[in-house]
Amino acid sequence: MTPDTVNPPDPNLIRSHVLVVDDDRLIRTLIREFLSREGYEVVTAESCREALEVLEEEKHQFKFLVTDWELPDGSGIDLIRHVRHVVSSHYMYIVMATSHGNRENLTRALNAGADDFLAKPIDRGELVARMRSGQRILALETRLTHLANSDLLTGLPTRRVFEEMIAKEWSRARRYRLPLSCVIFDIDYFKRINDVHGHASGDQVLKEIGRIFSDSVRKSDIICRYGGEEFCAILPETSTAQACLWAENLRKRIAETDIVLDSAVVNVTTSLGVAETLAEMEEQEELIDIADQCLSEAKQKGRNQVVSFSNLQNAVSNSASEQFDSVFGRAVAADAMTPVVSTVTPESSVIEISQFFLDYRIPSAPVVDREGNLVGIVSEKDLMSVATRPNPHEITIGEVMRKNLICYPPNIPLRVIWEFLNRVSIRTVLISENGKALGVLSRQSILRWLGNTTWKQDGAPHQVDNTGYASPTRLEAAAQMLADTSRQLTNDVEMRSEEEHAAMVIGTVSKMQDLMTDLLETVRGGSGSGALSVGPPFDTTDF
Repeated sequence: MTPDTVNPPDPNLIRSHVLVVDDDRLIRTLIREFLSREGYEVVTAESCREALEVLEEEKHQFKFLVTDWELPDGSGIDLIRHVRHVVSSHYMYIVMATSHGNRENLTRALNAGADDFLAKPIDRGELVARMRSGQRILALETRLTHLANSDLLTGLPTRRVFEEMIAKEWSRARRYRLPLSCVIFDIDYFKRINDVHGHASGDQVLKEIGRIFSDSVRKSDIICRYGGEEFCAILPETSTAQACLWAENLRKRIAETDIVLDSAVVNVTTSLGVAETLAEMEEQEELIDIADQCLSEAKQKGRNQVVSFSNLQNAVSNSASEQFDSVFGRAVAADAMTPVVSTVTPESSVIEISQFFLDYRIPSAPVVDREGNLVGIVSEKDLMSVATRPNPHEITIGEVMRKNLICYPPNIPLRVIWEFLNRVSIRTVLISENGKALGVLSRQSILRWLGNTTWKQDGAPHQVDNTGYASPTRLEAAAQMLADTSRQLTNDVEMRSEEEHAAMVIGTVSKMQDLMTDLLETVRGGSGSGALSVGPPFDTTDF
């Protein structure tokens, strides 16, 4: 076959990587030569096993597979079926090349997932023509995929695609204990642009903001138009400080850009919220939720600024201050927290701490170093994630603990933590001082505190007589629970071995301590950390 019998390469077609699988070295060399002349990048394999190994290599992004029917360790049909069952980010065009060119074999190949059929001996003109046909189909598939996955106005990924990509990055960050930050922003007073200049001008503004946004990110960042005039970015391996710097640079760039409309030139500003993954987060939605709350705080503080999680932690609304003062008064975090029952060290093994949790009947605990400084937190879920790995007794807690903690000082107003927990999906924060873990404060803790203080003062649910003391029924109930817990402790000491006493005593005595505090609260209605509970004796901690 002479070169002039083949049409010249089409410069408009994007050349692709091709995997050629054939056990005949001469055929592999011939196909490689034909396709290389057309600008294709060709990789060859001589068996199913070798082909599958090459396909798994991340450096290759094959768009074409040309395979023989008969291979040393299987058939081309088997290879095609395997390729079609593997989830891929793009479609692969498959050509079956064989001397078995009858109708029955053609049907089998197409049913297995082949896109085209090429008879041997290989004719260069026919091979190139079929590859060009496949290239046109792939180009159309790429365009349709782009249209389906891109926002029509800005060209950014859709929210659906965005969330799929986040799931992978979230898993990677959790697995390798890497930082992961989220930035959410929207255009300030965007409705005014639509009202003054019209919706077409509003669309022009969104397009320009989308362009600036897209130009500002790294290849590894995940971005999208989140909805309306709101945009979102996930920044892998990025801390809060780095994300805030990135967000501030984006804010300045947008504010300094003149956006030319059909009837005017406008400048817009943006408000941005920044959050990083935290130890208490269980799902990726929680990260986005906190970033969104930070965005809301940026708007409340006047817009055109960046607000990070640290700002949100200590934010207090100015509305209904008298109402909040009457509820919380001068109460601080230490008044409502549950003291830390026990801690663990980073050097402890997964097996040791698993047994520790079982003995002390707690689902999680702070992690402290040799000096007693708080360095992380570990939970049953963290232990479960590595429980099936080889040699769990050699895996230390330092490898699985979560380090990015939500901590408050004990003297911070209780209202601050109440507002924070009321805004976000996180349920629990740690109370620490000078790097030492003192206690835990949860939504349950605050409700318990309200039940022991403010709600009593309102006359519900616990009634008081005209002397200011609680009714005998309430006192009797609290005293009865304390007596029952004491009897349970006595019974456990008699029935259990000495090795079990330590864990048992800590749990039960902590419960009794809460009940005694409740008795004091019942008598005088003062503030404290008690918790009258109807739960089992060992339900002693919010961890």
